[in-house]
Amino acid sequence: MFTPSFTIAQDGQALKTITDKERAVSVAKALAATTDKDVTVTAHLDAVTDRDVVFHPDGTNEKIWIIDMGRRMEPVVGQVYTNRGGGHFRCIAPADAGSTFYNAAGGSSNASGVFQNTESGWTFTAKGIIQYIDGTIEWDHSIDGRFEEVTA
Repeated sequence: MFTPSFTIAQDGQALKTITDKERAVSVAKALAATTDKDVTVTAHLDAVTDRDVVFHPDGTNEKIWIIDMGRRMEPVVGQVYTNRGGGHFRCIAPADAGSTFYNAAGGSSNASGVFQNTESGWTFTAKGIIQYIDGTIEWDHSIDGRFEEVTA
């Protein structure tokens, strides 16, 4: 039986190997923020499959879905979330759940919420919200997009 492991590296140097996926992601995210440099986690998923996820100092990441399918997340009004691809979004209102949507990794969600970009004021209803183990979120699609004054 193969036990998956996760190697944390920075600047091409392997720093640590951890067998707990959530701990590896947490350590990598904290290291990126502390050192202000990208951190790579290589997931050794079986004897021949390795997959890399990159964590950036701003809290975003690349390809987290290749090691984590994400899970349905019911957004909390007032909470600010970091989008997996960048940007910070405040949940400003609940929205009715609707159809279930699936991401590339097989995660699913019917959760919805009204969000506002904390910088630009772009406001929209996000459908199919998924949250990953590093806390970042993404959604299947959005509707009703418009600019509004940024709320605090």
